[in-house]
Amino acid sequence: MKKSIWFFILLCISPAAVAQYQDAGLWAGLMLRFEPGKKWKIGLEEEARFFENMSRLDKINSEVSIDYQISKFLDAGILYRLISRPKNGNRFDFNHRFGAYLNVQKKYGGWNGSLKATFQKSFSEFRHSDDWYVPENYVRGVAEVSRELKNKKTEPYTNIEFWYRVSAGEPAFVDQYRLAIGIKQKLNKRNRLDVFYKLQQELQVKNPSTSHIFGIGYRYIFR
Repeated sequence: MKKSIWFFILLCISPAAVAQYQDAGLWAGLMLRFEPGKKWKIGLEEEARFFENMSRLDKINSEVSIDYQISKFLDAGILYRLISRPKNGNRFDFNHRFGAYLNVQKKYGGWNGSLKATFQKSFSEFRHSDDWYVPENYVRGVAEVSRELKNKKTEPYTNIEFWYRVSAGEPAFVDQYRLAIGIKQKLNKRNRLDVFYKLQQELQVKNPSTSHIFGIGYRYIFR
């Protein structure tokens, strides 16, 4: 079993060693989460992403999501994301992403495990693009394991995410993955902090790129 785990880790990391382009990025996010009832959650999030060794703004993500807890182990949700990419001068290109997801989670002792599957459609800017009606379709799968420490406030975690492209007229394939480690910290009843590192690796391209992403996220909860 241990040999299989090490083989899986080496399989994920090995493409990074031969990547043609390496970069360092920074993701910084702010989220407000409303909990009007025990089963409903509404999220509003703003995130800025920087690339080229954290020196340039890559995009700004503005997202709204609605989540419903179906059972103790299963929840589902929908989301909309406005993706703003800077162009020349003060102009931005806008992409629109719509998604729906299912999330299964299970606790065992002090361990938490989850599997999340998201189907998403991303469109170019509606008014200014001739092919805005041709979406990019992806199925994204995330597997995560975490463990809450004895203080009940600190939760280290690790996860891996695969992007499976299923756009019409093209063969379906996985074109990138992300491997992450991080710490979730409860500051108090309403404030949460998430600090992480992600390894993002392109696949199925001639000159794959590797991104080393450092991130921080802050969340405030309204009940």
